[in-house]
This record gives sequence, C-alpha cells and structure tokens, in this order.
Amino acid sequence: MPPTPSYTPSPPPEETPIYTLTIDDHGADTITLHDTPAAARGTLNTYLELADYNCRPAQLNSVHSAYALFAPHEDDPRIVGVATIEPYTELDARRDLNTVLDAATRPTALAC
Repeated sequence: MPPTPSYTPSPPPEETPIYTLTIDDHGADTITLHDTPAAARGTLNTYLELADYNCRPAQLNSVHSAYALFAPHEDDPRIVGVATIEPYTELDARRDLNTVLDAATRPTALAC
C-alpha cells in the first residue's frame, strides 16, 4: 500500500487592516476604503486639492485621525466639513452587511 501523503494545513492569511476615509462636506458623506492610513491621507489630499480646501488636525492618535476642512479662499475661512481616517472593524462590516440585507428583504409594494 502506498504511503499516504501528509497534509499540513497552511496558516490562515494575516488579515490586512482596512481603513476608512470618511469626508463630510456640507453634509454630503463620501466613504472610501484603503489599505493603509497613508493611502487614505493621500486620497484626502487629492480631495482637498480638487475642492480647493485646506485642513487642520482636529484629533490625531495612533488609531483615529480627524481633520477640519475649511475653504481658505473666503474672506473669513470657515469650517465646511470634517474628515476622519479610522480602522474598518468587523463590527462595521457586520453593520454594513445587515443594512444591505435589510434593504434586500424589505417588502415592497407591487403595482397593479
């Protein structure tokens, strides 16, 4: 009888953390996912350049970054929005999935 090949399962892949960039500009939210906080900051910088805004840090720590967005070209620069960069957690993913599933299973009226 031939020998049975041994099977060694490979270790689970390391989960790459995902970060969200959320930009609230005049109440309109834009949310994007990024592999690193630096990638999220690069997208924020592009947004600032295209919108002709500047930003200043509002809260910075090792996990969460928040920025106030303001329009410098006005006579009295005012805050026009906020941006945050933070980890996208399993809880966020479950909440998003539940939102999608609720919308898909919500009863709708049929036209006669």
